[in-house]
Amino acid sequence: MNYQYDALASSVRLKDITSCSRNRAVLHRIKNSDPGLTCLSMLDEPEDEDEFIVREGDDLGWLGYFIGRNEKLKYLSVCYLPGDRERGVKFFFGMQRNKSIKGVDICNHLNESLSVMNLPHVTSMSFECQLEGEYAHYFALGLRRCTSLKEYSGQLTAGIVESLTTLPILEKVHVWKNGGLAISREECMALRELLANANKLNHLDLSDVGLGDDGVKLLVEGLACS
Repeated sequence: MNYQYDALASSVRLKDITSCSRNRAVLHRIKNSDPGLTCLSMLDEPEDEDEFIVREGDDLGWLGYFIGRNEKLKYLSVCYLPGDRERGVKFFFGMQRNKSIKGVDICNHLNESLSVMNLPHVTSMSFECQLEGEYAHYFALGLRRCTSLKEYSGQLTAGIVESLTTLPILEKVHVWKNGGLAISREECMALRELLANANKLNHLDLSDVGLGDDGVKLLVEGLACS
């Protein structure tokens, strides 16, 4: 897909692929690898000057493409992407070329476009959403390709744990759950599997969840197998 953008990159006009002058200015800085822009947030409402506010007129394929070519960005926060699967897929396909971004924070449920997430150079990922069913599955598929990941913060499901245990240098996991609620027995069993099979894991943070007696028992079983 990127080769189609390569052919048009020199002639595309930023005003034709953005919804407003604010986004046009941010995209110009991304396109030119502005050294002053190392952190980028994607939102649906403006807060600070250096944010990209996603609206209907923004071509997310081009946004992903220019992020993919950028050499100065270090951190990306995706707080909003529209529910349109095609736009999300184009965004993730475009940005997979990027080698400079090391930290990614996703604060939006997104959709099945998560399954094409391919970020092999990212070392830290935070996923601050509670996913269920097929959406957790989509995220787990994308997570498996984050082969340089050292730190993960987010929920645990059987599928997510299966992906995490394939990551060769994962060292730290922070288990997160909305509202600090107690994790379920199924989540505790996933945690046990993580402890038993993530060979490089040396730091586990459970400060934002409750365990309960069953959770403690399963945790001890996982530690015994690690």
